[in-house]
Amino acid sequence: MVTNVGAVTSIAPQAPAQSRPAANTDAERASPSRATSVDIDPSRLEYREDVRLVREDVADARGSLDFAIAVARAVRNALSEARDAAQKAADPAAPDAARVAYDVSFRAALQKLGVEVDAALADGAALLAGETLAVDADPDSDARHDIVGLDIRLKSAVTGEEALLLTRGASIADRAGAEDAARAADRSLARIDAGLRRLDGESARLSQHDRLLGALDGALAQAVTPDLGAEAARLLALQVRQDLAGGGATLARPNALLALFRE
Repeated sequence: MVTNVGAVTSIAPQAPAQSRPAANTDAERASPSRATSVDIDPSRLEYREDVRLVREDVADARGSLDFAIAVARAVRNALSEARDAAQKAADPAAPDAARVAYDVSFRAALQKLGVEVDAALADGAALLAGETLAVDADPDSDARHDIVGLDIRLKSAVTGEEALLLTRGASIADRAGAEDAARAADRSLARIDAGLRRLDGESARLSQHDRLLGALDGALAQAVTPDLGAEAARLLALQVRQDLAGGGATLARPNALLALFRE
């Protein structure tokens, strides 16, 4: 506070500010409130880059897999339409004129699924040609996780190994052809359903594995105070150990993982 007395200006005395005494003990100096930030070990930064690259590969694989699954479901719907037409044409009571009409619907459904698959293959969906997708899932090694594809191409002839057993030349214009087509369509639907269950499972495993890699990436990225870092590491270690305990849902178990969480 400033006080004027004639021409003299003085500053009124103030109570001395309360100051925190300097830390006198090792315990005080090491307290969390006084801890300083620490740098990440360079080896962690290098390993984190490996984890990042693996996460990118897993993400790409998930995109390819989910696209293939979506197309396979559309193909299944078209195949179901073809099967229904074949079953109607196989009915002994169906007149020949009706079988001709059913054959038009049958061929249209086959053409529809053929176009779906051909377009997907042109976009790189090699899984739908039965090819295997190799996923780089482990930052500790070059080992890869293989996802086997589902061959649903519409062909001129089949070997019996494909999921789609109907051919481009299939016809239900007569009863015998309709019966053969209906049986082939039933077997194809069963194979596609089994394949979709398998691919859906692979997609779920990739999603869970990405969460595991995300936890690992988070641990590697930490640059916090020593005390807080130790607590965060313990929590992340618990999460990762629980994921690892899940067994089959994890694609890879990085060998360096638990070493990062030593207490």
